[in-house]
Amino acid sequence: MDSERFYLGSRVWYAICWSCMITVNLVFMVQVAGLDPLQMVLVGTVLELSVFVFEVPTGVVADVVSRRLSVIIGHAIMGLGFGMIVIWPSFEMILLSQVIWGFGYTFISGAYAAWLTSEIGVDRANATFLRGSQLGHLASFFGIVAAVALAHLSLAVPIAVGSAGLVVLAVAMAVWMREDNFSRAAGADRDSFAAMAETFKSGVGEIRGRPVLWLMFAITMVYGMFSEGIDRLFTPYLLEDFVFPDLGPLQPVTWWGIIAAVSSLLGYASTTYARRRVKLEDGGTLTRALAGCMLAISLLVLLLASISGFVAVLVCYWLIGALRSVYGPLMTAWLNRLLPEASRATLFSMFGQADALGQTFGGPIIGGLAKLLSISIALGVSALSLLPTLPLFRRLAVDLAADSADRFDSDTGPS
Repeated sequence: MDSERFYLGSRVWYAICWSCMITVNLVFMVQVAGLDPLQMVLVGTVLELSVFVFEVPTGVVADVVSRRLSVIIGHAIMGLGFGMIVIWPSFEMILLSQVIWGFGYTFISGAYAAWLTSEIGVDRANATFLRGSQLGHLASFFGIVAAVALAHLSLAVPIAVGSAGLVVLAVAMAVWMREDNFSRAAGADRDSFAAMAETFKSGVGEIRGRPVLWLMFAITMVYGMFSEGIDRLFTPYLLEDFVFPDLGPLQPVTWWGIIAAVSSLLGYASTTYARRRVKLEDGGTLTRALAGCMLAISLLVLLLASISGFVAVLVCYWLIGALRSVYGPLMTAWLNRLLPEASRATLFSMFGQADALGQTFGGPIIGGLAKLLSISIALGVSALSLLPTLPLFRRLAVDLAADSADRFDSDTGPS
């Protein structure tokens, strides 16, 4: 199958399975497993610690052995790991499932973007990332509907069905996913640890030698510190601080479907807007778009943590989700312009590791504030943590122009 079409199709299927799992996942952890706000954040911390530990080794394997194989393995492990929480809904089992899920995720995070870029080229791949995000949000709507319907049977059923769907996706990848343009890292045999070490050293050297990558590495880490708060605390925040309006004959779990459905539709709208308005080939435009998203997200989370109306809080949450839906693929496009082909998966994984490190460091702090003070204060602190990235983006815009000039000079040579 054509690689671009396959990527878009797999994103649609993945989005359906993912939304089926996570629409009621956090509600399951609170209401069935009985986790408190601190435990909810610790679950996320364990997940990100797993990602931090495994991210770079699996990224190196993708660059040395096969990006296609890495993606297949990752989806299978993610499906199996996530499904574990329905077997024994306890804090300990959920922690174990997050370790396994995080391990599987690291096989995908750097490898999938690197695989597609190798197969269809940087410019076409960057446009496809946004298109995939756009279609994924639209497809999520159907997964959400399925999740709500299945949740009326049991909160565990949609999680199990979505997990099984990821395993099915891994099998489909083994059958239809092609890899025509991959060239494993040079300098050693296919399965040699020397090749992996050389690829890793090359990735580290690339980041150390380019200030723009260092700055984005720092920004990614700060964003990771922020995201753990809103991802893990919004569900208990709604459950503990607000009364859900009555929906008549429908069960309260339907509200989570409504929340997720609106998020998906707004995500689709925001990525559609970004595809039309943001010039993906222009590093300066991408940098300004990322900075604008970061500022708006910070202000909206502060507003969410300070207001008391149920509908107003949901509106803030939906707008935050729409901005984050744009931020992710724009960040991938920004990095994809600058990363070398030979170590692209490794470098993507290093940035994934920066995000995981930020979440691992920030998660317990935010969770502790939520337990000792209040969830709203913890969310406010997480929002304020984004503000230091704004001067970093300003510096990034200046250094990016210098970096582009240096690369042009090195490519053209003296006249």
